[in-house]
Amino acid sequence: MQAGGNTVVAYVQSSMHRPKGRISVADIAAQPGGIEALQRRVHELRSSGVDFAANAIEQEMAALDLPRR
Repeated sequence: MQAGGNTVVAYVQSSMHRPKGRISVADIAAQPGGIEALQRRVHELRSSGVDFAANAIEQEMAALDLPRR
């Protein structure tokens, strides 16, 4: 799920500009506690059966060489 070179957590954006109010995995990871928040979100998504979104976040985390659970 790419938009302007960054994965958009909420939805896929077809234009080259990130929509307002949406942040990328890289933006979240750069915040204090961001990696842990991403790991929790992946767990929440998997628990809810939303594997495609969890996979997208994990793929972007891997591309950014961020630790995963």
